[in-house]
Amino acid sequence: MNLAQIMALNQLKPGEQCPDPFESSGTFGSNVDILKGLVDDDLQEQVFSQLNGPKLISFDGDQTLYSDGANFDSNPRLANYLYQLLRHGVTVAIVTAAGYEYNVEKYEYRLSGLLHYFQSRGLTDEECGRFYLFGGECNYLFKLHSDYRLHPVREDGPGGWLTATQYLKETPGNWPDDEVLALLDISFEVASKALEELNLRGRVIRKKRSVGLVPIPGQEMTRESLDEIVLRVHEVVHRMNDGKGPGLPYCAFNGGGDTWIDVGNKRVGVQILQSYLGIPPNETLHIGDQFLNTGNDYAARDVAPCIWIINPQETTYVLKSILRLAGVSVRLPEERGDDSDASTDGHAELGEHSQEHINFEEMERRTKAVQMMDVYTGEMRPIT
Repeated sequence: MNLAQIMALNQLKPGEQCPDPFESSGTFGSNVDILKGLVDDDLQEQVFSQLNGPKLISFDGDQTLYSDGANFDSNPRLANYLYQLLRHGVTVAIVTAAGYEYNVEKYEYRLSGLLHYFQSRGLTDEECGRFYLFGGECNYLFKLHSDYRLHPVREDGPGGWLTATQYLKETPGNWPDDEVLALLDISFEVASKALEELNLRGRVIRKKRSVGLVPIPGQEMTRESLDEIVLRVHEVVHRMNDGKGPGLPYCAFNGGGDTWIDVGNKRVGVQILQSYLGIPPNETLHIGDQFLNTGNDYAARDVAPCIWIINPQETTYVLKSILRLAGVSVRLPEERGDDSDASTDGHAELGEHSQEHINFEEMERRTKAVQMMDVYTGEMRPIT
C-alpha cells in the first residue's frame, strides 16, 4: 500500500520521460535557441530540478525521522534523501507533537544532526526556505533560513500564517481562549486521576497548548496503560458541551512511552501548510508511525495521502523509492566514484565525513546540549 501510494503521486506513465522544457513543444514555446542563450545555468538547473512526485512531504518526528524520545543526530543516508528533496523543489515539513512554544533552540537540539548536514552540503537560500517545522501539532511554525537556523514564521499581519489561513475554521487563530483552557483543564484532571488509580511511575505536566503524562526519569509505563489513558480522555472529552465535544480540534495519543493531549492535531497542521504554501492535497504526502485511533498521525488521513511506517529505516526506504521513481541519484557523496557523478549534484561535494568542512566543536556542543535536555519539557538537566 505504501508503494502504491508513492507510485500514484508520480505523474509519469511507465517508460515516459520528463519533457524538456526548452524543446519547441515545451514550456518556452518555439524560440528555443534564443531563450537558452538568455537563461543562465542556475535557472536551467532549477527548471530541471522539479521532482516528479509529491510537492509537499510532511513527517512525524519521533520514530519516523529518529528513534522515540531521541534526536536526529546521525543518519547521513536519511539526511541525504531529505537534502535531495529540498534540492529538487519539494517542500519538507516536520509536523511534530513536540511543543516548546517558540523556543527555537530546543527544536534545533533535536534536529542538530540534520541541520548540520544541510549546512555541510551547502543548501541555497531558496532550498533552505523549503524546510518547515510545525511544533505542538499545529501551534508553532518555523522556517529554515540561510544561516541554517530555524526562525519563527510570523503569525499575524501581511504574510502571517495565522492571518493567511484564518478562513480555515480549525486554525489556531480561531480558537477561543476559554475553550482552550477548558480542554486543558479536563485533560489534566483525567491524566492526574489515571496516574493515581493505575499507580503509574509517571508525572503529569501541563504546557500552554498540551497536557502530558510522562515517565519518571529511569522508569517506564506500559503501552496498555498509556492506551487506557487515551481512551479515558476520549470518553470524557466527547461528553463536553452536552455531548457535542470540545468545540475545537484536539488529539489524545499514545506516544509509545508517554501520553499527550494536544490542542490541535496534524490534520490542522498539514492543512495549514497546504493552504499557506498553495499546495493541493493530491500533491501532498504525510509520513508517520501513529495511525491507530490512539495515535496522532491518524487525523492527517483526512487531508493528505499517508504512508504508515514503523521506524526511521522504513522512512529512509520510502524516500529512496520516491527519489528513484523521479530519476534522482540516491548515492551519498562518498559513494560517487568520479567527478562526473559529483557534478550532477549541482553543489560542491563537501561530504559529511570531510574534516575540513565539519566543525566538530559545534557538533560536540550540540550533542551535549541534546543530552542535557528533557525532551518532554525542554528543561535542561545534568548529564548522568
